[in-house]
Amino acid sequence: MVDILYPAGDAVFYIETRTPTDSEEWALVQLQTLALAETANLLMMPGRARDQDQWMADSQLLLDAGEAAYRAAKDRDVAALAALNDALYASCVTCHQHYRPGYGRR
Repeated sequence: MVDILYPAGDAVFYIETRTPTDSEEWALVQLQTLALAETANLLMMPGRARDQDQWMADSQLLLDAGEAAYRAAKDRDVAALAALNDALYASCVTCHQHYRPGYGRR
């Protein structure tokens, strides 16, 4: 999570304040958004999935958000990427609520 999802997610979460300015920067955002989707695929692989019900549903939320973000990054669509903030955030929070004991409690 720390090495892949956090930096890849930041590409979406901060797209309005860290907007790419050239083709090289947009290519990096494409790679980061692709990493979001592919991480979801990795989470769903046999041996990694904790169960075939809730885990798969939570991973699918990440996959859907990642695929949409990748398409938006390919189109260089800042507004579409910004609009995906809630979906991406929800995919993280939903999974954490189900699989991280004590998540959200302080």
